Amino acid sequence: MIFINGLAFSQVGINTETPRARLDVQGNLSIRNRIYLGGSDSVNGLLGDVGSVLVSQGANNPPVWKVIRRPDFDPFLYTIFNNVAGDTTSGITFNSTTTGSEIHTLNQTLTSFGGTQITALQKDFQIENPESITILTFETIAQINSSAVSSAVEFSCGIFVDDLLKGIRVYTLNQPGTATFPFYTFDLVAAVSNLTIATHTAKVACKRRANFNSFTDILGIGTPANTANLNSFMTKSSLVVETYEKPSTGNTVPVYNP
Repeated sequence: MIFINGLAFSQVGINTETPRARLDVQGNLSIRNRIYLGGSDSVNGLLGDVGSVLVSQGANNPPVWKVIRRPDFDPFLYTIFNNVAGDTTSGITFNSTTTGSEIHTLNQTLTSFGGTQITALQKDFQIENPESITILTFETIAQINSSAVSSAVEFSCGIFVDDLLKGIRVYTLNQPGTATFPFYTFDLVAAVSNLTIATHTAKVACKRRANFNSFTDILGIGTPANTANLNSFMTKSSLVVETYEKPSTGNTVPVYNP
């Protein structure tokens, strides 16, 4: 009894006379049945779910089970690493002021663009590998408050990464025939290659470029210019950011979902 009690409160070594833990095995370890981790579900502890892995939580913390959420990384193929998305009913209302039909250029700064940012769509995203393709998708509704035939307004919306222009579309929304308060579904997809390994910021901004046929009424982007045929739910904007990356052959990114 004294011998058993001593073992219960001492360190045990297998193939070592100086164990460094409660159980120290110097050699191969074969586990043929179950591994339990301390927990409250049973007296023995927790068993991992099918497909789960044993993950360290660092010094002085017990390991935990984690369920694998990512596929095996092939260093020769692009794999989706991160994605973030958001939407908002807080759009932009433009009065009659225009900025002119200047030419937009790749990597033009957000300041020089001179538009108005849809701030609720701003998103941070992470790049973890040197070879990557980032896909940014913006969708909204544009509407003019007009019932006059041939009224029209030209506008543009751009996607910016770290305040540099990466994609833009220009559109002229006009008043066709006898329709009133016309609107248009505006879509923009931008692709950016090989961003630096860091946290980046995506933004969306729009501007009113020109008026036609003396049109001076409201332009709404992501918000109704007239609620006769639209509401804020119908006009809300969205931004989706997806990163596709080629992991390096020495990839150390965890394959579990933290």
